[in-house]
Amino acid sequence: PRTGMSCRLTGLGAIALAAIYCLRRRLIERNARARAARAFAALGGGPARLSSWVDKRVEYATAEADPRRAFFDAHGFFVARSFCAASECQALIARMAGLVEQWDPEVDNAAVFRTDAKQEKAQGSSDYFLDSADRIHFFTEVGAAAADGVGLRPSYRSRKAEALNKVGHALHLRDAVFRGYSNSAKLRELVGALGWVSPVVPQSMYIFKQAGIGGEVTSHQDSTFLFTTPRQTCLGLWLALEDATLTNGCLWVRPGSHHEPVRRAFVRQPQPPAAGGAAGGAATAAMGFEQQPEAEPVAWEGALPRSAAPGGLLGGLLAALRRLPPRSPLRRP
Repeated sequence: PRTGMSCRLTGLGAIALAAIYCLRRRLIERNARARAARAFAALGGGPARLSSWVDKRVEYATAEADPRRAFFDAHGFFVARSFCAASECQALIARMAGLVEQWDPEVDNAAVFRTDAKQEKAQGSSDYFLDSADRIHFFTEVGAAAADGVGLRPSYRSRKAEALNKVGHALHLRDAVFRGYSNSAKLRELVGALGWVSPVVPQSMYIFKQAGIGGEVTSHQDSTFLFTTPRQTCLGLWLALEDATLTNGCLWVRPGSHHEPVRRAFVRQPQPPAAGGAAGGAATAAMGFEQQPEAEPVAWEGALPRSAAPGGLLGGLLAALRRLPPRSPLRRP
């Protein structure tokens, strides 16, 4: 039952409502499977048998498998339309609005998040960025931060939500509303259907796509920043809270790129000794990019845009290649 209704519904009424809800979920699931099957066929269908990306020892017949899993194993991503209801999206939007309202850029120092050539220096030497692993921190667009690095430019002080690039990286740990979504049964079911066993959430963020500010997120592999050994194991799940289209900057992904090696890793850098022999004395970046031995030039040909309506979910291996085009004046937060 929906919130606010369960206290008034008892007996057969509650059972009927629960049955209707379950039927609706089954219909949505069936439609999602059918769409995945059609998209899979459009990309060529793949081989008659596939190996699980999660466990290479597991091989299965494509025609007999869940189409979501087959599409995912073959191409490295999938799309689940209507994964969340409009009310769920609005609840997450409203909760973020509340968190932003409580945020004081002057006190929290309004750290800038960069995706350009200055990214390594900005994020690699920022304690605010590194400490966000188990906290909720706020990161602004480059053009919204004050010139002296403290707070926001005057034009954004009365509309601070429009200055933000993202909020992260522990919403799933520190906030009840986002924790509820991150640990929901339907997410666990989906990830399990793709082959994961006992998955955990290492990171979560709320990404803003502001109109008229910010730069391009160039082609990249997110496993660069969530690098796991002895092999890459991280799955990204992007939920569209508003329309994500070609005109306002939806994600693009290149099918099959999940089979390519991760080209670089964002890792901790050894710190030179300070005077007297103590480690870590120099003010150098604590994190930096390290090219991987199997790195090769990045090819972007063959990428596909993945638009999504509110409630749509895009899932993909973090080893797959993806990008976001430059922001346009039409893009909404």
